[in-house]
Amino acid sequence: MTNEEYNEIDWHRRRIAENLSLLDELEAGNQAGGEVFPETQAEIERLRAQIEQSQLIVAAHEKNISNN
Repeated sequence: MTNEEYNEIDWHRRRIAENLSLLDELEAGNQAGGEVFPETQAEIERLRAQIEQSQLIVAAHEKNISNN
């Protein structure tokens, strides 16, 4: 595994953490009551998709390492 590949995996791990934090903030705002704006819901869905994609990349990397 190259250093560049490890840097990419680290980037995805940081992205997961950052996006989870943002997602928590947005969802907390939605649960606080009031009107849920379509833009906010769209951002929540976008963050969930990005988190899932990064998690899949990290999981594939970890599986590859465990098989070697």
